[in-house]
Formats: sequence, structure tokens, C-alpha cells
Amino acid sequence: MTKGKIRLFLDAHLFDDPLQGSRTHLLGLYTELIRQDTIIEFYFGAFNIENLRKEFGDHSQIRYIKYITRNKYVRLIFDIPYIILKYRIDISHYQYITPLLKLSREIVTIHDVLFIDFPELFPIGYRVKNRFFFKRSARRADVLLTVSDYSRNRIAEHFKISEEDIIVIHNAVSADFFEPAGELPDVKIKFGLGNYILYVSRIEPRKNHIMLLKAFVELKLWEKNFQLVLIGGRAIPSVDFDDYLNSLSDKIRATVYLIDSSYGNELKSFYRNCRLFVFPSIAEGFGIPPLEAVASNTPMICSKSTAMGEFKFLNDRMFDPTSLDDLKEKITEYLGNTTGYSNNELDFIRLNYNWQDAAKHFYRILLESGLK
Repeated sequence: MTKGKIRLFLDAHLFDDPLQGSRTHLLGLYTELIRQDTIIEFYFGAFNIENLRKEFGDHSQIRYIKYITRNKYVRLIFDIPYIILKYRIDISHYQYITPLLKLSREIVTIHDVLFIDFPELFPIGYRVKNRFFFKRSARRADVLLTVSDYSRNRIAEHFKISEEDIIVIHNAVSADFFEPAGELPDVKIKFGLGNYILYVSRIEPRKNHIMLLKAFVELKLWEKNFQLVLIGGRAIPSVDFDDYLNSLSDKIRATVYLIDSSYGNELKSFYRNCRLFVFPSIAEGFGIPPLEAVASNTPMICSKSTAMGEFKFLNDRMFDPTSLDDLKEKITEYLGNTTGYSNNELDFIRLNYNWQDAAKHFYRILLESGLK
């Protein structure tokens, strides 16, 4: 540490990849931390530093450092240790996995260990590798963070760590989701949409796209001029979903829209223009999209499994993601619901899930952990 400053390195390789919850977490947390008056000098490492600059902007307290390649092994074995030594980093922040060598103090955020509790939803290689590396990273961390009480409980149990030693910094909703729509791109014209049901999440088995697709088909919503819009790239292969989709007639498949990604104002437009947002995921470490939908004043129903069970304020809008009948009943009930959300519901999300408070909490952790 020099001249009263904390030199903080962030392994920001997630910004080289498609949008996912952990990337949204870093963007929200660090955007607010940069805005606050702190004693931190930021060092952000990634292969695509232009993407980092686009997301965070140019600031005097940020240095963007380009990795040699996108290869994770090169990053963990060579790139990061070199950066820590060259820039005399005080503390480094990692998501899930830390480098081979520990050359600075470490903050580790493990968003979930779902692959341990739901092994059938993950490839065996993924499970074996990550169980070893996540546990190693968690147990050697100077500060161990996660994003929900649910994840804290599961990490503590599986890795034999006291819950008192795991700090929760909740995910949040960007304030602009609450703002009036303003000038947003017309996604209905761009994609040729009419009335549509929306799900925002990358495609993999635990995300349960197949259940939503079955409900859409069995309720014959395609006959009622509805479309189903699924936004998210492919992660872990979802063979059952692909097989079911391919088994449908051309007429039905034409009403199912698979969109790899959507960002910024376009994503906000998708939320605000849909007739119903559905979040049928079986397992999550948190689950940001349902809160974004509520903030957008979009009719929404949400799975009550795993971390989503903490969203008690959603009340009757929750369903069992393993029950097709329950999902169909909720879709039928809320598809025509235009009541909106009460001010109390919206204020609850603003108060409990905002990035400003999350960043202040994170900053306090840095100082209280003896890093100043």
C-alpha cells in the first residue's frame, strides 16, 4: 500500500464472456464503488479491455490491463501473478477461482455451489473440477463473499466453513430500471413481435427453459397469437430442451424466439413491452432478472426454489418450478394481470437491493479487514 491508497486488482475476465449474473454483479458493484469517494486505486484485468472501458469508462483511478490470451490457465498461472507483482497489488478480488500462487491478500466471491446440490444438472467434469477449485479458493480467502443467505448456507455446509466467516453482499437492481421508459428502442418492430412472454437467462438445464416451453405449448398460447422470447446464450448443453423444441411443428417453432443476448436500453425495452415475464429456474445463487422485471413494472411470476425463496415479498407470484401444472396455472392467472406493483413493493426492492449500499458495504469490508 502506498500513500494511503489501497491497490485493488479485479480479475474481470467475465467481461470477455456473454452476460451472466456474476458479471452483472461486478458491473453494478464496481460502477458504484468507482463513483464513491474512496482511497482505492483500481486495476482491472481482462483480455478485452475495450469492453471493460466501454462498461466502466475512463477514470483516473482505473488502470485496464490486458491479459495475454483468453485461456483461463494462462490467466491464473501467468497473467495474474505478473500483474500483482508488477503493480504491487495489496488485495485481489476473484470470482470463484483464485490463481495458483497467492501473492496478495484475496477477496473471493462464490456466487453459488449449485453443482453440488443439483449434480444431475451439471456435467461430471464441471462438478469434479469446480468442487476442488472452489473449495480451495474459499478456504484460503482472506475475505469470503457470496450473494444470498441461501448460498452462504450451502457454501458453509459443503466446504466446512462457519457461516460467520462468509459475508453476504446481495445482488441488486440498477436504478435506471425504475426510471420512466423514455426513449427506448422498439423491440417489437425490430424482432417482429406482438404479444410475448419473456425469459432472460442463458440456456442450460438448471434454468428450466423446457418447462416454460412445455407450458407455452400445452396452454396453446401460440394459437392465441403469443410468442415466447428466450434471451440468453448457450452455456451447458440442454439436450432435453433442444429435442423438445425440434419435435414441435414448424408453426409452433416460428413463435419461439431465441435471442443470444440483449443489453442496455434494448433489454429494458424487452422487459417493458412483454405481457408476462417468467423465471422458472430450478436453482440460483440469487436471481437478478425477476427483480429487474418488477422494477420495470412488468407482470412477473418467479420460481420459489433455492435463493429465490428469499423473495418473500413476491407472495402469490411464486410457483414450484418442478410442477408443470403449477406453472401453467400461474401463467394463466398473471398473463392478463395489469394491476402493477404497489409502492411498498417497489420501495422494498429499492431499499434492500441497490448497488449503492452494496458498494458501501464492500468498501467497509476492505477497510475493516485491516487492509487500510
